[in-house]
Amino acid sequence: MRRNTGGISRRSLIKTFGLSAILIHPVLRSMAQAAETPFASAPRYVMFFKGGSYYPSRTNPTSLTNLAGTPIAPLQPHASDLILFKNMNIHGGSPKSEGYKEEHAAGVIGCTTGNSYKYSKNDAYYAYTDNESIDVRIANHYKGRADLRDVPLASLHIGGGAHSDADNVGVGSRYISFRNRQPGDTRYGNAIEPIQDAGQVYDMLIQAASSSCRPHSNQAGGDAEKMSAALTRRASVVDFILSDIKDAKRHFGMDTEHARKLDGLLDSWSQSEKSARQNLGGPVTSAKTTKVDCALTGRPNGLGANKFNLDHLSPVHDQMISLIKFAFETDLTRVVAFTLSGASSGQTWPSRGIHKAHHTLEHNGDVESLVKLDTYYSEKFAGLLTALKSVDDGGGKSALHNSSVMLGMECWSNSSSGHYLTNIPFVFAGQGGGRFKTGQIVNAGGRNNNDLHISCLNAAGVQTNTFGLASLCRGPII
Repeated sequence: MRRNTGGISRRSLIKTFGLSAILIHPVLRSMAQAAETPFASAPRYVMFFKGGSYYPSRTNPTSLTNLAGTPIAPLQPHASDLILFKNMNIHGGSPKSEGYKEEHAAGVIGCTTGNSYKYSKNDAYYAYTDNESIDVRIANHYKGRADLRDVPLASLHIGGGAHSDADNVGVGSRYISFRNRQPGDTRYGNAIEPIQDAGQVYDMLIQAASSSCRPHSNQAGGDAEKMSAALTRRASVVDFILSDIKDAKRHFGMDTEHARKLDGLLDSWSQSEKSARQNLGGPVTSAKTTKVDCALTGRPNGLGANKFNLDHLSPVHDQMISLIKFAFETDLTRVVAFTLSGASSGQTWPSRGIHKAHHTLEHNGDVESLVKLDTYYSEKFAGLLTALKSVDDGGGKSALHNSSVMLGMECWSNSSSGHYLTNIPFVFAGQGGGRFKTGQIVNAGGRNNNDLHISCLNAAGVQTNTFGLASLCRGPII
């Protein structure tokens, strides 16, 4: 039985094991046999955007040890991994716009870019920006780093119900990710549309894994062709890597514990695929079965698109979380933007008695219903944190420890006319690779979310004291 020691890189594994290396490498990392992965200097980043802000007066615990009665109560199990901000503003509390000023557009664009925005018409639904969002800024930085050259995807942009309540009027309130504007761009040409089809996200991840392996693979035909053929016939991708996984266990002399970890990753991959295919209406294949019904090769789209009912969106959100976990545990990307709702949200939750749109509830001042909706997003955020905490990055650290996770949101309202960009209860999770002290409540004292972005940039190796509008910045806040 051969046991390898010290610094095996994923690139070296790929040359021998092809696509299987994507699963093998995390296990070797936990065995301290894989090459060091730069998480301390390049933590993962997630923007988890939920639409309307938590209602501030109801999100005001004196301690993270008791969140009962607040809309963030579902986060109680993760209290030690959280930072709750009080008295933090977006745009200094009033819209920073080159034209018409409106809080919904200021909320969503200010939250993600920390910068000003423009309008084509005097309405929040016609807002746009020329500036990059925080997720794109970090992704671009990582893309230029030599030590991250093996990470296949610079960033992943996904969603479910990623809409405002009036996309038919204008789409300015639905986007959270932007790159810097380039000559020739259309008005929304620099906005990044999230993928709301979980099956498409899964296929993208498998393609990314296969593409990273292809130049180095010794397997005849290359992994990309095998993967494509397998997906075309609706068979499991797991089918054509099982023998390599078995060989790897012998090759590296994996003990029972680490063999089980590898089996767990394999099962996670298989379950993600099964879940994607079930929701897509396609056939479900086991890891050892390739027989398929060729009549079911059609692939419907739009699992999370044009949906506003949270009862329908909940399984989509859960599936996207499982795909984020898969992408992170296999290190297919370091940056994710996950849009659960656009600004001016039109979402409802009929099973909990909420039949009016989120935005309507804000204008009606229906605080109790707003708090119910907020608990939904807290539950999903808690699900993401649970998933990340279950990923073993080696050295006794989890993916959550090695991540910076921001629960982003826009303005809040409690009347027909009131929209507010002050006292936004931003929630942050993860230690950013060891940089951040969590388990605390931070009184921002009127500082802006720009300063939280600066903290994340510094953790990612970008040494700066500004992001977005310099006038809103005072430097890193954590």
